[in-house]
Amino acid sequence: MPDHPEKGNVLFVTCPCCEARLTIDPVQGAVVGSEKAGHARAGVDLKDAQRVLEQETARIHERYDQIVQAEKGRGAALDKLFKSHMEKTKDEPAPRPLRDIDLD
Repeated sequence: MPDHPEKGNVLFVTCPCCEARLTIDPVQGAVVGSEKAGHARAGVDLKDAQRVLEQETARIHERYDQIVQAEKGRGAALDKLFKSHMEKTKDEPAPRPLRDIDLD
């Protein structure tokens, strides 16, 4: 086996945790190289800290609003689905409960 994989035989994957770029050889099943991702706040001067903090706060509030809107829509959709199922089963008799003695 060669020490260095051929260019066409490697996979490039981004780590979901640290966002490093990994080079994987599928034949060996091993990581043959990696590149560290730059830190998002690297190079930020202390003078820019207020601006960065405001951007982070705005991003968090925007994401929160998106989640709230999605949950509102989800609740309405589930309520509509429940009502439609109730309408379908309104005229059907209730099923007879299954007892342990019926299983014998």
